[in-house]
Amino acid sequence: MAIAALSGAGMGERMQLRTVSTSGDSGKGPFNPAVGSFVDRINELVSSGEMDIGVHSMKDLPPELPAGLEISAVLERGSRFDCVLGPSMLARLPTGSTVGTSSARRRAQALHMRPDLKTVAVRGNVGTRASLVRPGGVDAVILAMAGLERLNFVPPEGYGLYPLPVDYFVPSAGQGAIAIVSRKGFIESEVARRASHPESRSEVEIERRILSLLSGGCNSPIGITAISFGRGYTVRIQKLSPDGRIEARITESIRSLDDAERVVSDFNAVEKVKFGD
Repeated sequence: MAIAALSGAGMGERMQLRTVSTSGDSGKGPFNPAVGSFVDRINELVSSGEMDIGVHSMKDLPPELPAGLEISAVLERGSRFDCVLGPSMLARLPTGSTVGTSSARRRAQALHMRPDLKTVAVRGNVGTRASLVRPGGVDAVILAMAGLERLNFVPPEGYGLYPLPVDYFVPSAGQGAIAIVSRKGFIESEVARRASHPESRSEVEIERRILSLLSGGCNSPIGITAISFGRGYTVRIQKLSPDGRIEARITESIRSLDDAERVVSDFNAVEKVKFGD
């Protein structure tokens, strides 16, 4: 997708694709890897000039990039929402069902909606996690819809994909978007900017600004989404305790990125009531 977008922006047709393993890909660390662990090595190679462009899932990027790097483009966003791969929607799973996810946010959201569920950490690519949903395995797993759509994923016989309600499952900041990272001031950055999708970029900028103001990371049980409409955006913020018992949330309409601080101030007031000092 990135190569097609960059070619259309004038980068040329002689781009070389390099696959890089990051510390988060190693499978040797904890189930909740450090913020930035899925992008660290790629960003190091771009910073050094060994690579010109880094391509990332936006939600994996920490709020602040290494010095000298920038998000040059945001490709047109896919679905931002989560879904359940299982025999039924989450609300209809039998009492005590086991649900797999390695995301602290998704775990907290699932337990908030269904305190009776048992959650287990799962890791690996879509195929690996999907293969765990079987008799003797887990009853369901929670996955990002965008990845499934891009892979044209077809559920195994007897199972389906069930979108999760945004009222309970506010997605991660940047979920469903692809980021193109390059060095500031270099020609690659200038060309890459032409590949950016304006609406997707403006939504992501609002979400990442709110995340930064909240001092959150991609492993925090925080959901943030900004959905454009007309001349404004509907912003949702949701924060939960790790066990899902405590929740703070707001939904507000804003006009631009300049309103991010006001939204965070309003959310902090709600959070103080729900979570205490």
